[in-house]
Amino acid sequence: MLALLAAGVFGVAVAFQLHEASALDTGQTLRPGMLVRLVRRPLWLVGLGGDVLGFGLQTAALSVGSLVVVQPVLTTALLVSLGVGARLARRRLRGWEWRAVAGVVGGLVVFLLVARPTEHSDAVASARGWWTAAAIIVAVVGLGLAAGRRAQLTSRAVMFGFAAAWAEAMMAVVSKAFGDRLGDGVVGTLSSWEPYALAGWGMVTLVVVQSAYQIGLPTVTLPITTVVEPLVATTIGVALFHERIHIGPERVVLIVLALSLMVRSLVVLARDPAQVRPDRQPAQDPL
Repeated sequence: MLALLAAGVFGVAVAFQLHEASALDTGQTLRPGMLVRLVRRPLWLVGLGGDVLGFGLQTAALSVGSLVVVQPVLTTALLVSLGVGARLARRRLRGWEWRAVAGVVGGLVVFLLVARPTEHSDAVASARGWWTAAAIIVAVVGLGLAAGRRAQLTSRAVMFGFAAAWAEAMMAVVSKAFGDRLGDGVVGTLSSWEPYALAGWGMVTLVVVQSAYQIGLPTVTLPITTVVEPLVATTIGVALFHERIHIGPERVVLIVLALSLMVRSLVVLARDPAQVRPDRQPAQDPL
């Protein structure tokens, strides 16, 4: 329930921030002035407040649940984002959109019932494991941004969306560690590394994600971030925190079908052409 509440809040926040960030000039990407311009937009600030509230709910969910449960549930934020985006655009959802929504929900329910992922885990890992995960994440995010800055519009959206997904995945993992640390009390929490890593990486993630939104091609960036982020986060959860998904001969087919339906439906929803601003259509910039 906490993850579903977080997804709802995140969905509204994404719709607001995407609406405002895509209105900026593309020359502001990855520059400090981008955030200065965005904070002057009331709707973006509301979205930022939603991010803070959603993060609190996500942290609470991760403190009692595992990454392999919470992160797939958070993908339903896209459904809320789609609905709010349609409202902002003053249009109604069409039949195929509702069918895709049903595909996301149905695939998620089947996955959770059949895979029986680890319901709870402790964010306990060796220093080597943490440093290895951090080094991989930083390298992937850095390479994605570097490649994106030199690419044309659509390719830039792909690279930035990929970088944003990995940055958000690391945020989820550190949030899990921070949520578990809260049980040690105020002094114990403040004397640990988790809150400071969370604050520092949170600022990096904010800039990366807003830069991806600012490109103005949600039909490219949202499918990537929506699908890649939970995959990376759950993989780290399995590697660092020993979380598990029950995969046997009698389950693997249903799990693959459920995940395939969910991923396909998410991509269909995120690639809705109604979300693209006319001045950002990449007609001459094919992948």
